[in-house]
Amino acid sequence: MASLGKLQPFHLSLTQFPSSLPQKSSSLSFRSFKRASIKASSSSQSLPSRLLKSTCITLTAASALFLANLHLKPPPAAIASPLPASSESLNHQNDTVSLEEEETSLENHLSSHPDDVTALRSLMEVKIKSLKLPQAINLIDRLIELEPDEKEWPILKANIYSHSGDSESAKNAFEEIISKDPLRVEAYHGLAMACSDSGDDLKAVEERIQEAMGRCKKNAKDLRDFKLLVAQIRVLEGKHEEALKLYQELVKEEPRDFRPYLCQGIIYTLLKKGGEAEKQFEKFRRLVPRNHPYREYFMDNMVATKLFAEKAQREMAGTKG
Repeated sequence: MASLGKLQPFHLSLTQFPSSLPQKSSSLSFRSFKRASIKASSSSQSLPSRLLKSTCITLTAASALFLANLHLKPPPAAIASPLPASSESLNHQNDTVSLEEEETSLENHLSSHPDDVTALRSLMEVKIKSLKLPQAINLIDRLIELEPDEKEWPILKANIYSHSGDSESAKNAFEEIISKDPLRVEAYHGLAMACSDSGDDLKAVEERIQEAMGRCKKNAKDLRDFKLLVAQIRVLEGKHEEALKLYQELVKEEPRDFRPYLCQGIIYTLLKKGGEAEKQFEKFRRLVPRNHPYREYFMDNMVATKLFAEKAQREMAGTKG
């Protein structure tokens, strides 16, 4: 197999959408939000071709790596604080209560408390779980009105556009964020993903990323995240060996960062280099903190990569027989 080709966004059943919201125990589950639309062009391809050319596990992992890296920001006060008594009962974790019932309860509460940020956030999460994405975006717009200084809401809105398949709206939303915050790494990452979705040339995006890197040389954290993004663009372009070299350079710079090991493991798996992939995954497992809010998400991506690579190899073997 000469090349895996250009990877395209394609969520698998074992992957989840990484919300840019800071997470807590009662927050939106990654498992609840899978991509609402899948490119129709991939449906006509054979399974091996579709997996090797359209698998988005690497993209999914990359999203998490940018939205939940080792330098997590403190969550906004409205998100980090305990739920007030008026809303706690509405956002309970009783498994017997359906999403529809929770949605109705929250909507009833908001009819008399329209500015309750916590309830609005909870309802937005329910809408996302139910894949009622346009309604979720409307709620985010309301949250932006109430909390105009909260930077996470625009990022979440743009990501929902992207994961619902509306690449143009996603690009516009990310561009707006960049215009206000020219060094916002998550926005450049989202823009690159949206441009890849719509088949745009990524050179222009990378040039802007390089310019941003030149302006943040004194900020080691942001500079490192931009370097991770450049490596991800190499993956999007199908230049997997170049991507691996960039990840290896990042490991030399900071051996304790688990992210490059995870990305290398995923690429090696898709390249059918299982032994090398396992070495990278082992380093990742050893370094990722047990209490990291995205640990389970990373683990699922690792397992999903292995399962689907094995499935592709079995089908390939079957076609040769």
